[in-house]
Amino acid sequence: MDVQHKLDELRRMVQSARSVPLSASCLVNRTELLAGFDEAQRMLPQEFETARKVAADRDAVVAGGRAEADRLVEEARRQRAELVERTDIHREARTAADELTSKAQEEADGLRREVDDYVDGKLAGFEIALQKTLTSVSRGREELRSRGPNAGRGGGPKSPAEVDEYVETKLGKFEESLRRTLDSVTRGRERLRDRSSLDDTFAGGDPDGPPLPGE
Repeated sequence: MDVQHKLDELRRMVQSARSVPLSASCLVNRTELLAGFDEAQRMLPQEFETARKVAADRDAVVAGGRAEADRLVEEARRQRAELVERTDIHREARTAADELTSKAQEEADGLRREVDDYVDGKLAGFEIALQKTLTSVSRGREELRSRGPNAGRGGGPKSPAEVDEYVETKLGKFEESLRRTLDSVTRGRERLRDRSSLDDTFAGGDPDGPPLPGE
């Protein structure tokens, strides 16, 4: 029995006591009533101890809950810091990679232009030489044709006309070969210029744009 039940018992004792006529007083057994109060008084320290333990337990639970909440908050902050750090590292690495790629692309474009210029210069010289040779061959053929079919016909194993015809045939083939070679050189130079133009157009542009020739 706890204090509350004991006090309820004493209350019922007083309520059930015999009343004094014409008075609000009642007749109770003093000894029993005092014994009941003494017993309730003895129970109070135990009740106080129980209440203290409950309060202490409550404080411990509250402190534990606060500690767990603080731990969760700290863990969340730590994870956020790690995420931010990883994000920064990834961003820096990507920036560095983009810079390296851009620099390598610039160097490759520069090297390609240098090679194209060198090749174009060589082809231009070759084209000029071919053009001069072709002009000389064409002039020689014209001179042969200007002699006429009977020019210089005489004795010997072969007449000059036959020699001229033979030379004309050989020069004609040589001239045709020179023209084809010259056309090939000219087309090659045009392709080089077209590629250089594309390189200048798309250099540093959209990485998803059309590929350059030969890539």
